Amino acid sequence: MPKVRKGWVYPSLSALAIAVAASSAAQEQEDSLEHIEVNAMQSYRSTATKSSLRPIDSPVSISVIDQELLQLRQADSVSKALRYTSGVTTESRPTITIFDQFTIRGFTTYQTFYDGLPLLSNNSWNLYPQVDAFATESLEILKGPASSLYGLVPPGGLVNQVAKYPKDDDETLVRAAFGSDSLIELGLDTTGALSDNARYRFVALGRNRDGYQDTTETERYTVAPSVTVDISKATELTLSAYYQDDPELIPSTSLPGIGTLNEAPYGKLDVSSYAGDENWNSFSREVLMLGYKLNHQLNDDWSILQKFRYTDAQALQQNTYHTVEPTDGILLARSAYLTDEEIDGVTVDTQVAGFVQTGEVLHSLLFGVDYQNSDSTVAYRDTLGTDTPALDLSNIDNNLFDVDTLPLEFYQEDHNIDIEQIGFYVQDEMRLGKFTFLLNGRYDQFESTDEVANVYAGTPYGSTTDIDQNEFSGRVAAMYTFDSGWRMYANYSESFEPVSGVDSQTGEAFKPTTADQIELGTKYISDNGATTFSGAYFVLTKQNVVVNTPDFALKTQNGEVESKGVELELSSQITQAFSVQANATLLDMEVTDNPLDTDIVGKTPVWVAEESASVWANYFFDDALDGLMLGAGVRYVGETQADKYNSQVVPSYTLLDAVLSYHIPKYDVKLTGSVSNLTDKEYVGACFDTNNCWYGAQRRFEVGIEKRF
Repeated sequence: MPKVRKGWVYPSLSALAIAVAASSAAQEQEDSLEHIEVNAMQSYRSTATKSSLRPIDSPVSISVIDQELLQLRQADSVSKALRYTSGVTTESRPTITIFDQFTIRGFTTYQTFYDGLPLLSNNSWNLYPQVDAFATESLEILKGPASSLYGLVPPGGLVNQVAKYPKDDDETLVRAAFGSDSLIELGLDTTGALSDNARYRFVALGRNRDGYQDTTETERYTVAPSVTVDISKATELTLSAYYQDDPELIPSTSLPGIGTLNEAPYGKLDVSSYAGDENWNSFSREVLMLGYKLNHQLNDDWSILQKFRYTDAQALQQNTYHTVEPTDGILLARSAYLTDEEIDGVTVDTQVAGFVQTGEVLHSLLFGVDYQNSDSTVAYRDTLGTDTPALDLSNIDNNLFDVDTLPLEFYQEDHNIDIEQIGFYVQDEMRLGKFTFLLNGRYDQFESTDEVANVYAGTPYGSTTDIDQNEFSGRVAAMYTFDSGWRMYANYSESFEPVSGVDSQTGEAFKPTTADQIELGTKYISDNGATTFSGAYFVLTKQNVVVNTPDFALKTQNGEVESKGVELELSSQITQAFSVQANATLLDMEVTDNPLDTDIVGKTPVWVAEESASVWANYFFDDALDGLMLGAGVRYVGETQADKYNSQVVPSYTLLDAVLSYHIPKYDVKLTGSVSNLTDKEYVGACFDTNNCWYGAQRRFEVGIEKRF
């Protein structure tokens, strides 16, 4: 169990392992007991299998991060939460807040899942709903292709934010935090019984903080109420709402490589430098999500689970960009643009799960269908550099724009995007002695229409892009569990992503981009659950990639990218007071085919760190210092490429983080403190090309006080 000190549960990654060990021991005693236990947990669905199969017993690579750990490590976003996870690179653009961007096994994603359903977007622009980490119970990171259960997902994997739901026992947490960059944060998380058959949860958060870059700021207000009602002994219904108002977020405004990655005539830019304008650059977003989760036990063996969510979101971005290097390394020509976006849609997942015994084999069967439909509009305006003030990088002035005079009508795009996707999937999870087998497949139908009305320099025109693509995705996996606690597994999995456009060489519409992976791995859990270990070797190949000539005159669909590597994760409660978590990743990723631009064949894509590692340790004091906990972490991110031709590298960096907490039993209060990038190291986080780079996150500290009732 987690380490408890007078009412407080301290975060430890080994806590999950201990609970799993206890449950696994009970499972191995008697098959019938396992059957009863699984039926009692039908409301839980692992991200890896959409079943009650626990992560340690799943023949795939999956990592879990609990909510306490999210708060302790300053993780107010998914990207920050993933800093200490193997196979994941999170510092691509660490100074922006409009979406979470990270790579899993080398492949970039911006989308996360919330309670098993995708957060709706049109996959093309900038409106990506975010769920704050304070409203998240845990994160489950599934690595490798996952389309066989989830449909449209990038090949590297997916991150699922598990929602906070009502509990039977009365609990209330009030939190206040203050810190660098003028941080002010207030949070409330309360739950308990409403009646004998109903319970509630209410989560609220307000946060305001200056950004890393000059003149930038973040502001957020979140409210997330939910109610669970036991309609009968066999039926449970949870109604939930999530509302988030982000009046101010930080858009992605890059700096040139000259002055960041390379020396400029004036030296290097300060890490807080901003290429935007305080009168213009901004991002605001408002998201409302309404949903329900219905769980009905048909009998001892079969159950139905349906999740539904309606999303209404809008975002307004005002930003700048540059396309050429600064004149004489000093004067940066800029364009100003805006995106005004809205999305309205639903997503629903219906699952029927049950058990069938055939001889000595116990089959855990899953039949599902999920559906999503969304309508979105995007208004895009761009000066294309016309009458847009340039920026003197040697003497930055972020107050140059007269917004009323910007010729935003010079270039215009107005999009109406309709997306509809339906997927049918089936899974057979088989247990035979010490073997676990997993077999599942899914068939998806994806349709979208994008109607565009354009205006360029007063001349109107337009176009319509249609996608009508179908794809089958499968997964086969097996695991053997040894008496020693070790597990060995292997799997093969597939994924797909729809693609718009026409092959300029054949005239045929593009097919979906696909990927497949072969993975071999091992997992270990000690008898008492104090130590867990996982290791995986994978070869992941993405095919049917759309490629083009450097001048974009031709494009075809026969590109290929291969990612292969090793991931290691260790968690150990060495003593009752001391715990350690460590991970390491070695990644070899390269473009293996691109007939229209052979210069990038054999090159590593941008954003990808081929080496990374981290260690985190917690120590709990006793005796006179009882109630005090110290934690510290070190994370290393290796070199990344500065452009697709690998003409230059972004240097590696090593960062230190530290946390402290002190529990005062008399008042049931906990004091907390944390620092990220303790040494205030200055570094470049990543570059998209040698003319568009982002500095890394600077040192931040915060102190907090938490009161439980």
